[in-house]
Amino acid sequence: MKKIFIFLFAIVFYSTSFLTNNIFAEIKVPGSGGINYWNDFEKFYKKQLKKSQKKNQKLIFYGSTSGGGWATGFKIVKDINDQVHEQAYKQCMKRAKKYTQNECFLFAINDKIVWTNIDEPIASVKMNLEIDENDKKPGRFFKDQPDVTDEPQVHFIYILNKDSEDNEWDINGKMEKELLAANEKVFEMTKGKQKFRYDMREDGKLDISFVRFNKQYKGNYGMNYPDAYLTQKGFNDPNKLYFAWADVKHRDGGQGSVHHGYIFLQSKYITNANKRMMMTLHEILHVNGFAWPCTKGNSNGHTSSSTVIGGPVGDDSYRLGVLYDHGDDTCPDFKDSAFLEPKSNSPFNPVELKCAMAAEVGRGKAPNENYDWRKRYSHKKLQKIKAKRTWCTYNVGN
Repeated sequence: MKKIFIFLFAIVFYSTSFLTNNIFAEIKVPGSGGINYWNDFEKFYKKQLKKSQKKNQKLIFYGSTSGGGWATGFKIVKDINDQVHEQAYKQCMKRAKKYTQNECFLFAINDKIVWTNIDEPIASVKMNLEIDENDKKPGRFFKDQPDVTDEPQVHFIYILNKDSEDNEWDINGKMEKELLAANEKVFEMTKGKQKFRYDMREDGKLDISFVRFNKQYKGNYGMNYPDAYLTQKGFNDPNKLYFAWADVKHRDGGQGSVHHGYIFLQSKYITNANKRMMMTLHEILHVNGFAWPCTKGNSNGHTSSSTVIGGPVGDDSYRLGVLYDHGDDTCPDFKDSAFLEPKSNSPFNPVELKCAMAAEVGRGKAPNENYDWRKRYSHKKLQKIKAKRTWCTYNVGN
């Protein structure tokens, strides 16, 4: 009996050691390659380094990166040992699961950065893009359908989490009906002058794509992973803006930045069709870049003169305010968005404008590297653009 017990103990010990070694397989392994949003990543690292030096302690710092963003794990301790490495790595992996879907590697020990080739291209997100057979239903499309025009247009997507119930908004006609009504509201706000150019199918129906994420979210996620996932799904045309109705719960009513945006259908802020319309228009204006730093009354991307993009959605009135036809040629005007029809005499594509700005400070890619936005818009608040206020989602997953 004693021999059997010792034998079983040895099996358990060996198995536990085997699992532990695999779980923490990348401990002490330095990373290599480009780091997404390097300016933000480096700033965060230096902040922790400063804290450790102030405490006269040591810093161990791990990082993870992908087209979808970055994540870190770190420990500030008196002595660095294997246990501290494991703790920092495990912390990093927990965050990476949410933000990057990639492995974590050693970035630095104290002030010595061991991560190499930071200037190389960003590591890609490895994603399972396969379509669930249960999602294949009559009238449903998983890809952008052939366009009926080459003009810039807004493409809509119905998104579900991995295990979300499919309420078929994309094929039961409800989503199309409400989005068409929202566009008529834009026509009304511009006094019958313009409205969005929606992406339409050849049969005259609104082109709505269906996407189900390949991971289970608990809700309240940010835009990094969804943007990267949609980009790798092929929704990355700089001549299009992508707007999704996500049938999930979320602490926010919506999120948006050039050139992807979302509303969350099960949010507590969206209780009826009017709230869906207001939130859709609110976020789709963010996807058009508004409010710009030079927009009169701008406060963190919002302005009180517009009920649509003012503050919390609660007003049933609709007004564009200073966003439309404001008369200042040095600052973008919504009437000049290339995604409106008919186009103005001097249209601009917010994807080119915002992403060219972001590329200058290392926070995105520009579809047209030669786009001279400073020559087009000379407002001093745009000329002094800062990295923390500049972000675009074009090709963020590539």
